[in-house]
Amino acid sequence: MGRKIPGRKHRGVRDPEKQRIERFKRIKDKINAPPTDPDEQHVPKSLQRLSELQRRAKNGDFTRKKTKKPRPKEMFEQHPDEPDRLFLLRVKRECAMIQHEAAFQQKFGVEVKRNAEGEIEEVRKLPKDPVQMMLKEARKQKKGKNAKTKESSEPRLTKSQKRRLKLAERKKKKMDGKVDGFKKFEDRVKFGEQAHAPPTLTAPKKVKNRDEVPRPGKKDLLLKSVLNKTSNKVIDRTGKRKNLPNALRRQLDKQQKEIVDAYRSIKGKKLNILQ
Repeated sequence: MGRKIPGRKHRGVRDPEKQRIERFKRIKDKINAPPTDPDEQHVPKSLQRLSELQRRAKNGDFTRKKTKKPRPKEMFEQHPDEPDRLFLLRVKRECAMIQHEAAFQQKFGVEVKRNAEGEIEEVRKLPKDPVQMMLKEARKQKKGKNAKTKESSEPRLTKSQKRRLKLAERKKKKMDGKVDGFKKFEDRVKFGEQAHAPPTLTAPKKVKNRDEVPRPGKKDLLLKSVLNKTSNKVIDRTGKRKNLPNALRRQLDKQQKEIVDAYRSIKGKKLNILQ
């Protein structure tokens, strides 16, 4: 339980009419006030400034702002017996140097003085422009004001909330450091380990064979088609005997003779049993 904060004491409502009268008394001599003495009237400040400017312009009693003299344009002349390519390269190099020097002067507010031969004699610091200084100061104040309003708009956290937020950020940072998408593809090679063959990749079991893609050892070569035709050739044995090859004819004769001999032996055994 915290301490009890006392409430604001009620001092009554002030009369708005009375407040208006007091406010008018403070400004009655500054607005809509006719001159007390018509012969002695105050000269406005704007008229005083105008007359002062006229006097100074008539007497020449004012300082004119010196304008910066424009830099004379350098004329490039092609040397005798100088090729066009070398002349253009020299012009390009000189232009780049001039641009770099102008950017340097504008960035650091200096003026580089050169002699007739083009050598640097002096680097003089230019006085700061009061208008630019005022604009810079205004931007700085505006930036500070915006930062203050931003800080005030953010809700203030308690000590426990700050600690909880800090722990959450630390945990998130630790988890981000652990996550690595290529961690599972990393190969840990021990010291002194030797590899006698390149790694082999095995396809998963669910991967189907793609017949449309030619694989090593399964390509349709011309030699395979020729070998398949010769090995799978079927000879028509239903035709005439004289049209068959000699080797096949001898094989058929041998088989026929073996069948006849077997039949005769079986027949002879049956006759012997009956007798």
